[in-house]
Amino acid sequence: MPTRMPIPRTSHRGTTARRRRRLIAPVVAALTAATLAACGSGDAGVSAEDAQSQATDLVKLLNIKDGTDLGGKVEFKLGAALTLSGPSASNGASMKNAIELATKQIKAAGGPTITLSVKDIKGPDPVAAKQAASELASERVPAKITSMGDGLGAMLADTDKNKILSLDGVGGAQVFTKGTQYFYGTREVAPSDAVPGALEWFKRANPKGRTVGLVGVDLGPLNAAIQADMKAKIEAAGLTFNGLWETVSPSSQDYASMISKVKKNEPDLLWVAFGGAAPGAFVAQAKSAGIGSELLGIEFTQEAVKASKGVLDKDGFKFAMDYFDAAKPSNPLAKLFAEAYEKAYGEPADFYAANAYEETLMVWDLVRRVVAAGGDPSDSTQLKAALEKDPKFASVYGGDGGTVGTLQIDLATHGVAKRPMGVFEYKDGKVKPLATYDVKGQDFRLAD
Repeated sequence: MPTRMPIPRTSHRGTTARRRRRLIAPVVAALTAATLAACGSGDAGVSAEDAQSQATDLVKLLNIKDGTDLGGKVEFKLGAALTLSGPSASNGASMKNAIELATKQIKAAGGPTITLSVKDIKGPDPVAAKQAASELASERVPAKITSMGDGLGAMLADTDKNKILSLDGVGGAQVFTKGTQYFYGTREVAPSDAVPGALEWFKRANPKGRTVGLVGVDLGPLNAAIQADMKAKIEAAGLTFNGLWETVSPSSQDYASMISKVKKNEPDLLWVAFGGAAPGAFVAQAKSAGIGSELLGIEFTQEAVKASKGVLDKDGFKFAMDYFDAAKPSNPLAKLFAEAYEKAYGEPADFYAANAYEETLMVWDLVRRVVAAGGDPSDSTQLKAALEKDPKFASVYGGDGGTVGTLQIDLATHGVAKRPMGVFEYKDGKVKPLATYDVKGQDFRLAD
């Protein structure tokens, strides 16, 4: 998984110097949780002039009616539980950048002053995640942008106990998050929601393929529920789970032992259930070892491309997910975000950033609703009630060239009711869709 951690900058003239600093390990190591917590929206790379211009467009795209109270008098403390160190550091950093970009645009639009309290949950590490939950509770944040199934389950009990409205755009509403009242997954459940459509694509692309196995991260006691879910979906597709379920520590990128076991029981389709840079490292080692299975990842980032050392560019890499294509934004809000993010931080936005940006706009939407009702937006119960009253929000996914997408929360599962996703292939620096579909494989179609 990635270790790079971009450091936000305040002007384009400082780009070169800050990039040099970003490469200096001692500086990265010196970033403490206290420093991260102190970082606010004013540290975003977007200039005040750009933020004002973007804010004007943002209000129009969100179709906010004239005369609406945008929450300009509100002082709102927003928590963020992100993987800012360890193997997933760059994922958390891109999320932090996107949150800061959104808060600056929101302020420029006449919205609330949002102060961020950012906590590092590391890999995620359960001890760090529990500490983050405790600190955010003591700070009385009413809401947080969170990740990894709320720290792979370690934060869930505290999320409900302290009634912190939590939006997770990384892990989504996993099977182990169900029942947590203040937790909502704002993306597809990775990989569960993508599986039915991906298996339909596999059957059409590989009509002789029958068996399916998986390699991925060891989630300890959570493995059993996820395996049962995956096995049920494989059987529902008329395929066979071949018994291959090999996992390694989230911090490991040595897959020699795992690959030797794959070779002894090679499936026709091998799910590569790793995130960040890890898919690239695994695929490179698997190809070198002569693995002939169709490899299908659960996510894709440029970190994986770098880790593959040219293998993904040369041989290609297929993945199934709700992919955010910064080069070809699907709707006007996605376009505004992609352009603003790259201008501010000097690199394309990945799906981690896109989802965090979308969630920050969700928080602003909820604040506006509570203010309009004469309530107190610092009260998480009122934010939650506003979400339940109308679980639809603007999205950087879906839509079309003239229409912003819609994110709708399923109030029964606390996940997404619908989410555009598909099977994609990266090769030679480009990503192309192979098939598109929605949750449960609905509206499946092969790409032209």
